Amino acid sequence: MSMSMQQINEERLRKRICQFKDDSEYRSLTEYLIRELASGHVPMQLQAKAYNELGLAHLQLDEPLEAEKSFLSAIERDPQAINPKFNLANLAMYAQRYDQAGEMFHEILKMEPSHLGARFHAGLCLAMSDKPDQALPYFESSAAAAPQAMGPNFWAAETLVAQKRFREALPYFRRATEITPDHRESQRGVAICLLETGQNEECVEQCDALILSGQGAEYLAWQIKGDALIEIGEIEAAALSHLELADMDFDARDFLIMRTKELRKEYPHYVSRYAAVIIDVIPELEPAFNGICKDSEEEL
Repeated sequence: MSMSMQQINEERLRKRICQFKDDSEYRSLTEYLIRELASGHVPMQLQAKAYNELGLAHLQLDEPLEAEKSFLSAIERDPQAINPKFNLANLAMYAQRYDQAGEMFHEILKMEPSHLGARFHAGLCLAMSDKPDQALPYFESSAAAAPQAMGPNFWAAETLVAQKRFREALPYFRRATEITPDHRESQRGVAICLLETGQNEECVEQCDALILSGQGAEYLAWQIKGDALIEIGEIEAAALSHLELADMDFDARDFLIMRTKELRKEYPHYVSRYAAVIIDVIPELEPAFNGICKDSEEEL
């Protein structure tokens, strides 16, 4: 039988790959693809796709070095192939080689400006490199192009928060929670932005929803809720909220002292009320709080 008669066509190759994937037989898939590629059964126009699939199978087996070799082989056979370039760039990003990955994503965008994955991940590389101002346009454009995608909305909000642009960040966090209601980082982001923009009543409601959801200790939610209650003027309730932190972490007692010192600067007339609640629950903190309260009274 001639080589041409032995060659596999695209439909047959696709079906065999799908069979292995459906059964999660990734080791068998790598063995099959390596065997077919070595035998010469895969025609040149399909080799880039086959090597790309081989790389993806290696990733499923937690073999990133082998995956990288496969993606490079795919690109050698078809320098215009987008998928292996994207997968290779993702490998670099996951390895925290953000500059290298960013260059690769930008190369993809030159070839295919509408590639949403490359645009979003280019933004991630910049964000992970502590360049939120440069990352933001990538996230905003990705969110606009894919309004049902949670990731771009969340990261647009995160980069805006990093720039202390809380009012602009809030709609992105809200959108992220609409898309993925159980994404707790976005829910916390909403609470932070509500606090920072003076929407304290809603902030308390948001924190209560996080706390009542029962999905783990909500340290940050109790802290933010207490801060929002201070802004509302509900000082005793604020102190009780902050006291929840001490139940979760003994070191939070230091936070209670620090927060009282901050309160002395912000609202000195609230300090004695706040401290009284803390001391009633944790009497051993009284010496530390007495000095703070005395200083506050002298300032008044």
